[in-house]
Amino acid sequence: MANVPFTTTTTNTTNTTNTAAAAVPIVSPVETSGYSVVGKTAKPIKANINKRLCRNVIIHGFCKYQEKGCEFNHHSMQEYPESSKPKLSNPSSVTRPTTMMSAVSADSINAPVFIPKSALGMENAVSTAEEDPPLEEAEGEDPLIEEYSSMTHLTREYSHFSIGEPEQQDPYYYMTPPLYQRQPLQHHFYSPSLTRTMKLASHQKLIQSLFMPDHLREQLTERNEKVLTTGTTRDHTLPQQVHVYQCLSLLDETDRPGMFFGHPSWVYKAVCSVDRRSYVLMRIQGFRLGNELAMTTMENWRRIRHCNVTAVREVFATTAFGDASLIFVYDYYPSSETLYQKHFALDSHSTSQHIRIREGSVQPIPESVLWNYITQIVSALKSMHTVGLAARTIEPRKLLVTGTHRLRINFVCVLDILQFDGGQNVSRHQQEDLLAFGKTMLVLACQSIHAVQNLAQSFEFITKVYSPDLKNTILYLLSQPMPTKTIDEVVSLIAPHILQQINRNQSHNDTLENVLGRELENARLVQLVSKMAFINERPEFDMDPSWSETGDRYIIKLFRDYVFHQVDTKQKPVIDMIHVLTCLNKLEAGIDEKIMLMSRDEQSCLVVSYKEVKNCILSAYNDLTSGRK
Repeated sequence: MANVPFTTTTTNTTNTTNTAAAAVPIVSPVETSGYSVVGKTAKPIKANINKRLCRNVIIHGFCKYQEKGCEFNHHSMQEYPESSKPKLSNPSSVTRPTTMMSAVSADSINAPVFIPKSALGMENAVSTAEEDPPLEEAEGEDPLIEEYSSMTHLTREYSHFSIGEPEQQDPYYYMTPPLYQRQPLQHHFYSPSLTRTMKLASHQKLIQSLFMPDHLREQLTERNEKVLTTGTTRDHTLPQQVHVYQCLSLLDETDRPGMFFGHPSWVYKAVCSVDRRSYVLMRIQGFRLGNELAMTTMENWRRIRHCNVTAVREVFATTAFGDASLIFVYDYYPSSETLYQKHFALDSHSTSQHIRIREGSVQPIPESVLWNYITQIVSALKSMHTVGLAARTIEPRKLLVTGTHRLRINFVCVLDILQFDGGQNVSRHQQEDLLAFGKTMLVLACQSIHAVQNLAQSFEFITKVYSPDLKNTILYLLSQPMPTKTIDEVVSLIAPHILQQINRNQSHNDTLENVLGRELENARLVQLVSKMAFINERPEFDMDPSWSETGDRYIIKLFRDYVFHQVDTKQKPVIDMIHVLTCLNKLEAGIDEKIMLMSRDEQSCLVVSYKEVKNCILSAYNDLTSGRK
């Protein structure tokens, strides 16, 4: 603000006494900033009093643009004399929000700071909001005091926004993103398949035959959603970044730590800032590594790349959580669940679930599914035992199911580091893997987590429901450890069933390749439609406003109407996906079949072939990409 020259003023004795008590002494003209001085008293200039108080002063207490041309008033109301305070023309209007905001008091600097609801709990918010800032004592009725009281009342009305003190949280550096309610996937936007298949001619086909099956599309869409989802309402206490991983979110179902063989543990999903991929971080809470040689075990596990083993990426220690923690990084598989969640989560307290299976209340797991699990676990253990490693995590809560009966051994390498022994007990650990493998298959066959407590009754049930091969395999795995009991013997025992699983996997691969071929055609059609969208209705190109309506571009416009804007005899829009896909496929192939294109006013008609329309699109698209304006 510009400096104001001094003026000479005459003031009576009463006003001078009141003014001097509230005046600010001025040392030099540069520091007056809009004040005039008479002797030892200073009073503000009326022109600056009438200016609106700067919002930066109200919110922050200062304005960094004060000396750079800011035209608003930068003096708090406490610096003015009582006689020079601005009076409201209509005191009754102070209760309205519009009047209050237009002449807000400088005491609002002490008002509580707005903090989003997710930052503080409701209990803390209510207690903080009820604490009013202290009011300065004033004689008589002052409109500014009434105005401040109305603002305090307004602050109380908005206490549900979790108002806190400025020292508790900086609202201008609040980094927590807004949290929104998760919306379900809109699977009903796709047309479902028919319940009964009608007889079609050889040249006819359903629209579902042009796209992937509904169940596969929903599964892939759900996985994509899981990958892109970051953070929940209970993740506000997590660190912003751990090593090179950020956007941490809990994968556990509860807010309490789990127990991994006696160690408190947490499982998070995080995004790596290096490759932008999602990973799983398993945190062992409060663990200090006693022997640095234990980290060399991780290098052996990193060489294991098997389709039935969750790959470990790295292991490191950190204090980002406020304590000494050990972090294991694994690949992330969205929409996966443990074997326990898939088969035992609904009824985990039953001690005789196979009795209810016999009664028909619970259906047993099909034997083909059990052989599928056995084949995958044997394949994974074979790759580990061959290189001198042991899984040590063969149990329903540590086996991950990804996709349709796709099994992966999860959290390998953890016990090798937590209980490092230098590899002296590898043979014993491998025998324990086979024994744990047998217990897992026993509880799956009986569908009871307590089946190992009564082996006689459990094998009696298996004998009645499943084949002798499955029973003999489980008996061999549960037998006493001996040097001849190895994973190679298990492979020989289940060899006929391995061939059956290979056959099923190859058939499944053929199905997926067929579905991939359908989506490959869709990608070609998207490119074709994108080129048409670049050309149609373009406002101006090459200094010609009517470029998209003349020449070859006019044919493209008529073809667009022929494909997408058809109407029936009653002038109702025709929404026929089969017609759209058929025309676009013929256009992409560029066949010689001719079609008739008609203008919207039905005054002109053109007969062209798909090949000619395709050439028109390529020519116009090349013009757009030529670099001309």
